[in-house]
Parts: sequence; structure tokens; C-alpha cells
Amino acid sequence: MADQDGGSGVIYDYEPEPSMDPEARRALVQQLLGPDAPQAWCELIEGLAILAHAHNNDISPLHCAPGELTVCAQPAWIAVPELERLEEIGFHVASDEEDFRSTRFGIS
Repeated sequence: MADQDGGSGVIYDYEPEPSMDPEARRALVQQLLGPDAPQAWCELIEGLAILAHAHNNDISPLHCAPGELTVCAQPAWIAVPELERLEEIGFHVASDEEDFRSTRFGIS
């Protein structure tokens, strides 16, 4: 993501850092949910944990529609490795690039 500074023509590149070590996050999710938790539940919580630090709606962070779950989190604030992991587990950047959508976790 690039930002211009007040029309001066100076461009600053910004690459967000991962919010947490991926293995540590997965271990915490597994500990929270227990050893017998279904994989889909673990991945849902892992995805929400990644998205939480990039939230852009404190009041209603989730929107549910038939067949789709929307998470209000700013994609530009998430590091590339975490974006790749979100894609793997079923959270995709929405076409408006203002939030994430999942049909995996929003099946009606």
C-alpha cells in the first residue's frame, strides 16, 4: 500500500507486520477450543483472530447473509502471509477491498 504525503509527491510504502506468529496462533486456538475441536471451527477462530487487529467496525464486526459471512476488517492492514492464510481457510478480500467475505463459513 502506498500513501502520498499532503500532495508533496513523497510516497511512503507500508507493509504491515504479521499480528502474531502463525504457529503460536494455531496453538492458542487449539488450546482454547480443545484437542477434539473440528478443523473448521479451529480455522474459523484462527481467521477471526487474524482479522481482529484490522477491524474497521467496532459495533457490528460481522454481517451474515444467506450463504455469506462478511467480516469488517481492512485488507490493507493485514500482512501478505496472513492474507494468504486467510485465502487458504476461506476468507477472501471483497471486491470493494473494504472487508472480507466467506462462503465457507456463511453457508445457509
